[in-house]
Amino acid sequence: MKVMKIMEINLLKFLVKIIILSLLFTVSSKAEVRESRALVVASQEAVLSSELAARITSISVKEMERFKKGDLLIQFDCSLYEAQKDVVRANENSALIKLKSDEQMLQMRSIGKYELELSISEYEKAKSELRIAELNVERCEIRAPFDGAVEEVVVNAFESIQPQVELMKIIKTDVLELEMVVSSEWVSWLTIGHPITVYIDEIQEEFNASISGIGANVDAVSQTIQLKGTITNASSALLPGMSGRVVF
Repeated sequence: MKVMKIMEINLLKFLVKIIILSLLFTVSSKAEVRESRALVVASQEAVLSSELAARITSISVKEMERFKKGDLLIQFDCSLYEAQKDVVRANENSALIKLKSDEQMLQMRSIGKYELELSISEYEKAKSELRIAELNVERCEIRAPFDGAVEEVVVNAFESIQPQVELMKIIKTDVLELEMVVSSEWVSWLTIGHPITVYIDEIQEEFNASISGIGANVDAVSQTIQLKGTITNASSALLPGMSGRVVF
């Protein structure tokens, strides 16, 4: 009987220890959970402007409309630049013909080598001018530099615009980032690639993310530092400007 009582007492002590350790572990685990607020932002933004003085013939996308990389966004009237390219191409062809003729004449000793070098220089100049004309024609089309969406269209079709005039604001939507401000003490354990979870308020969804950037300086007044995170499983429902709670 005494042996049984001793065993029961030992078992009870063992169970008590397990419960205490479990409670301590739970408290410790909760202490390790750190949270912060975060803002969803586009990973890249761009303000498209004209490189030419030309008339807009069409705008292929509207505000809030999505597009793919390479899609045509704005088309300019290129009649003038096409004509200029044709003239320059003809000059380049003439320079090439003269160069070939001078090469033959040099072999027959009808001209000197300096005349040939001059023909070579004229041909190279004509080629460069043709390349400039071709670039101007290429600039008559503005195509999307990345997958994204239109934030704002500043101009209208059939307007004549000058170089450097703002035309359209676009944002990149295939990669979204998080902006956070946390205690500067966190830098002691935070590293690039640290996994985090964000709960977005507006759509009540959870997304996985990781730390992609740590601020270069600490705010001396608030003792905080800025962080950047990259969302790894973003959906079409997630939009820049949304906010949520981040769990580290």
